[in-house]
Amino acid sequence: MLVQVGIGLQSLMQKIKTKISKASIYQFENFFHLSSLNECFSSSYSDKNKLKLVTNILNKDSIKSINITHFNSPPSIIPSKYYDKSIKAKYLETNTKISRSIGKDISNDKKMTIVYSKNENLSQILNNNDKKNYHTNYFTQLYNYLIGQLNNSDGYSFFINLSDTSFEVIVFNNNKFVFFNSFNINDENEFLYYTFFVLKNYNASIKSNKIIFLGKYERFDKFYDLVSKYSKIDFIEENINSLVSYESQSFSILNENNIRK
Repeated sequence: MLVQVGIGLQSLMQKIKTKISKASIYQFENFFHLSSLNECFSSSYSDKNKLKLVTNILNKDSIKSINITHFNSPPSIIPSKYYDKSIKAKYLETNTKISRSIGKDISNDKKMTIVYSKNENLSQILNNNDKKNYHTNYFTQLYNYLIGQLNNSDGYSFFINLSDTSFEVIVFNNNKFVFFNSFNINDENEFLYYTFFVLKNYNASIKSNKIIFLGKYERFDKFYDLVSKYSKIDFIEENINSLVSYESQSFSILNENNIRK
């Protein structure tokens, strides 16, 4: 019995240690969100008091590593076999404001290289501490998750991640990535327009091809009902780690300890 209790306490201590040792930062275009064991808040980049608070939190001895997820600018996605690091900044010229701090991810399957800009305010704070910083673009997390979900080796797979004011669409053909884009929307009619605009561009059949939503939430029932009138739909309802649904500064973080409702 004592051995079992000892093992249980050891396991619990390990979980506590894991939680204490990591902080997460989610960077959006106009604001960021910080989450650690004892702190959780959102702020604009111009709030000097909050930026100072971030510095103080990250300098704590209990924080050993920082995971930063970047939503703040559209990524450029390059097949890895064609990527040239000498022109890294040029990849961003057509779709985002280029900062002095540029990040690069490589997908888990090594097929895609993702280039993106980082917000310079937080980059300065992060570069001035001795913690281990792990940067990832939102698209990279989404792509890495989806390549484990693919099961259509003969045709298109259309995945949609729907939020309150925007949505992302990711397209694979014969299990190979072919398209990603994000669209701002005001209502379900705009959502329908952009969704079928993408399908039409790929000559997809609304009768045979299926639209797969990442998650299923009551507040989007009108969207699902409208799309289902014109196309087959399906849902991936399991927990998707580290994805975020947001509207302005109000959003929920979805991870292993927090399942979005």
